[in-house]
Amino acid sequence: MDPSGKVRILFEVYAPKAEVLDDSPPPRPTGTGLVYDDRFKEHYCPIGSEHGKSECPERLAACMEKLQAGGLVDRCTRVSARPASDEEILSLHSQEYLDTLKRSGTLSPDELKELAQSYDSVFLCNESFEIARLAVGGLLELTEKVVKGELRNGFAFIRPCGHHSQRDIANGYSLVNNIALTAKIARTKLNVERILIVDWDVHHGQGIQYLTQDDPSIMYFSMHRYENTSFWPHLEASNYDHIGEGAGKGYNVNVPWNKIGMGDAEYLTVFQQLLLPLAYEFNPQLVLVSAGFDAAEGDPKGEMCISPDGFAHMTHHLMGLAQGKVVLGLEGGYSLEALGKSAAMCTKTLLGDLPNPLSQIKHVSDNALETIHNVTKALKPYWKCFQCDVNIACKEEPIQSEDVSSTTPDVPPPPWDDAAGKAGVGEVTGRLLKELMLSSPPNRTGFVYDERMKLHRTFDHPERPERIARIYSKHQEHGLIDRCIKLETREATAEELETCHLADMIGDIKETSKHTARELIDIQDKFNSTRYSRDIYVHPDTYLSASVAAGCTLNLVDAVLSNQVLNAVGIVRPPGHHADSKLASGFCFFNNVAIASKYAQNKYGVKRVLIVDWDVHHGNGTQRLFESDPSVLYISLHRHENGMYFPMGPEGAVDQVGKGDGQGYNVNIGWNTGNKGLMGDAEYLAAFHHIIMPLAYQFNPELVFISAGFDAAKGDPLGNCLVSPEGYGHMTHMLSSIAGGRVITVLEGGYNLNSIAVSMAMCTRIMLGDPCPDLSPGIPSSCGMQAIYDAAKAHEKFWSSMKDQVGFLETMIFKEDESSTEDNDTIQTDSTSSSNAAPRDAVTSEPSVPERVDEVSSTKAEASSAAGDGDGEDGLKDILEGMSGMNLQQPREASVTTGGAGAGAKEDAVQTQDDVPEDEALGACGVSGETTTPGAEDQLFGSLQETFGPQVEMHAVIPQPWCPHLDSDVGPLPSTGLDVSLPCKDCGDTRENWVCLHCYQVYCGRYVNEHMLMHGLESSHLMVLSYADLSAWCYGCDAYIHNEILIPAKRAAHLSKFGTPGV
Repeated sequence: MDPSGKVRILFEVYAPKAEVLDDSPPPRPTGTGLVYDDRFKEHYCPIGSEHGKSECPERLAACMEKLQAGGLVDRCTRVSARPASDEEILSLHSQEYLDTLKRSGTLSPDELKELAQSYDSVFLCNESFEIARLAVGGLLELTEKVVKGELRNGFAFIRPCGHHSQRDIANGYSLVNNIALTAKIARTKLNVERILIVDWDVHHGQGIQYLTQDDPSIMYFSMHRYENTSFWPHLEASNYDHIGEGAGKGYNVNVPWNKIGMGDAEYLTVFQQLLLPLAYEFNPQLVLVSAGFDAAEGDPKGEMCISPDGFAHMTHHLMGLAQGKVVLGLEGGYSLEALGKSAAMCTKTLLGDLPNPLSQIKHVSDNALETIHNVTKALKPYWKCFQCDVNIACKEEPIQSEDVSSTTPDVPPPPWDDAAGKAGVGEVTGRLLKELMLSSPPNRTGFVYDERMKLHRTFDHPERPERIARIYSKHQEHGLIDRCIKLETREATAEELETCHLADMIGDIKETSKHTARELIDIQDKFNSTRYSRDIYVHPDTYLSASVAAGCTLNLVDAVLSNQVLNAVGIVRPPGHHADSKLASGFCFFNNVAIASKYAQNKYGVKRVLIVDWDVHHGNGTQRLFESDPSVLYISLHRHENGMYFPMGPEGAVDQVGKGDGQGYNVNIGWNTGNKGLMGDAEYLAAFHHIIMPLAYQFNPELVFISAGFDAAKGDPLGNCLVSPEGYGHMTHMLSSIAGGRVITVLEGGYNLNSIAVSMAMCTRIMLGDPCPDLSPGIPSSCGMQAIYDAAKAHEKFWSSMKDQVGFLETMIFKEDESSTEDNDTIQTDSTSSSNAAPRDAVTSEPSVPERVDEVSSTKAEASSAAGDGDGEDGLKDILEGMSGMNLQQPREASVTTGGAGAGAKEDAVQTQDDVPEDEALGACGVSGETTTPGAEDQLFGSLQETFGPQVEMHAVIPQPWCPHLDSDVGPLPSTGLDVSLPCKDCGDTRENWVCLHCYQVYCGRYVNEHMLMHGLESSHLMVLSYADLSAWCYGCDAYIHNEILIPAKRAAHLSKFGTPGV
């Protein structure tokens, strides 16, 4: 411990290459296949029965008419139907049944009638079997092209239907079971390991159930009218407790409706609560849909209320699975108008168009909730996604500054009362906005990027210009820039900034452009005096960069709301979500997203704005700006750690629900992990399923902003979380279903250059309409589910969807008397590693899955470079926090150095000690002059534990092997060598000094008096060497460097410090 009370523990590991996230873009299949053949109309009822009037040839004509009217047929890729072979049919049906169907082609009308009447609800003509053979063959052709990547997805407009037929029985207008047979062929011939079949026909597809119920490679999920067996097919096997047989137990899911009138609200709730969590755990490689449209509003048989847009939303969410490999096969649907419209909307969605906004989602019926609870209970022993361990003990009601709204729990407060619209916005603007929501812009995605945003910089800070430069470069590398529309950039005006910030605050930031670098230090201290230390730095171009960031975000709003583009991406900095009306904070000056929200409301009359903030830090500034405003729903996912994680304090707590009219419109999902972080895809997707998407649908916004910080990404030095680029892609896909797809993604935080570049590129790809990548999120942790439950509980009085979620989550609480073969706290990162995807109670041969850990594990041979104030345990806390004021309470894979001249070592250049050959590892200079051996490391680690306790850990920081400034900025070594005892030239301090490797003057580091930093600013000398640990830093690259050019200086410093040449 040095005299300042700071502890520095740094192992430099010299390695030529560090592991980074895989960012190679996968192949991008294109095209939506369409199967249709006029011969399908030749199947008809020759005796004119009611069955023939319902399942009539005009059904296909109605579909094609709507597709033609919408210009959809020309946008699709036609796939020719071909007859299925006997071999293919016999993979599912019996030889006797096949022979019977073949014989039907030669029967007389009376014989056909007799044969048909031997089955339930079937009609036949002589052509029926050949048309059925053609129908299933067309579906097989389409599916093969999708599986092989020749097409992205497809819709087979085929008849006769199929999902009721069984091994040797025709049933319910169905002759050959098209979907089940296709699933079997995909398994056996196309090597698809896991297939999800979703059946939204209003009638239960008992044929599929019977044919697949013992097969754990096929999950069958049916939503159907049941009414306690009173609705056809009148089977107890259609109830929720029939979950499969043998090895397939848990893989058959029935959602039986016991009342009519179920609509968009009920079906989307099933998707969010049951289907999607199950599907993510099952991880299918292909999705087949028994696409019956007799649950559509207006269908005479179904008497349900799904809108055409509702079917589009369900299709969109299924497209997030199986890398978008989704194939629809037509089943029922008997209102020609409803059938045609619904089929057209599904086709439009498959083509990549985003679904239209739904009308306000009403309260889910109690009868539907009962069904969903029953299904959850039946499946809970078999699927981890339905098991959670949360504390539901009653908590004291949070103390509110104002009375809670008297709105009843079942009905959310009306946030979109027309009277609450912004002044000056007339009916014409509102009408134009509604028309805009239903129109298709000429371009898909716009983006903004401006080099002026790189001017705001310092040499010693993680919020650096390279963040946006790397993101832009990654977009170029992946070909995304050429696929987007580049939008104009500009500065925000003072008037625009003042919609969220006080004029005095704006003026203070603008004044920074008039000062020298030394004067800016005092101004910087002024900014930081009321906040946690060192979270703001200023530069002469800070105002310019910040106003350009805000102005660029406003241009995104213009482009989206003027219908120039559908959605937009803002590669901007500095970030904004910590800035409030009075204070710049947390690297943020102007709140870009908040200003843009106000701009959208004031200029375009947007009445409802949704802001989803997934930055790992709570957006306290955004919350303060909108906490009393019911026109903005702000939802934040962040590390809270009971108020001990930046920005500290109670504001990010779950009970902060808003104030006054804004109560219920501020939603905090705060992770309390015991300062471990480690929240990943599983927790974030669970939050989307249980909180964000239900609220988004109920709120029904007209515009969505994503405050897209990527410091919860794997490898980020500040967040210590585990969200993957794929996880961010899936979250973006889900939000794209809201507001007609009018989503604006704006960069906030994220400090691992590789992680933010890959993650934001993934979001842009999804916004451009690319398929979602494969994702096996694993199972959410108990503390993650606790945060989700607490958020739902805090808002159940405001939103009916949250009241429903509280009930769902309490149903999922795992009880000791319920059977399960695995401990509930086990984090399962790949729940379907077995090709057979055995259910949870059948997994006996697989090894247990260990607790989730960082991709780069902490080991005793690793150490973190850090410094803090205080002694003893308080000093250790500061070491672990790493970045003062950011409350980093755990060592990071690439900890931000705060004790020397620079901070921000290459976050994407991280490697464990185990990956480095022993002869490449160098002990910390100042501890030993020799290469540290494993025994020496153990000895050092033991000493540290004696001093600071068993919790101390060390991490490795890997220098770059080269940088472009080595030749120009490393001067000849002075003939007199180096003297590590020299004080700082400006202040005389000797605690932690650095030597400039260009002019060899000695100055103190940033956490003394910052004189080396100032020397670098004024002289542009970029290479420096620490006299504390002999590490070399390049200001130009913001990275530690180790290269043979530096060896003479390091040897000279080592000689001065220890009496031997060292390196």
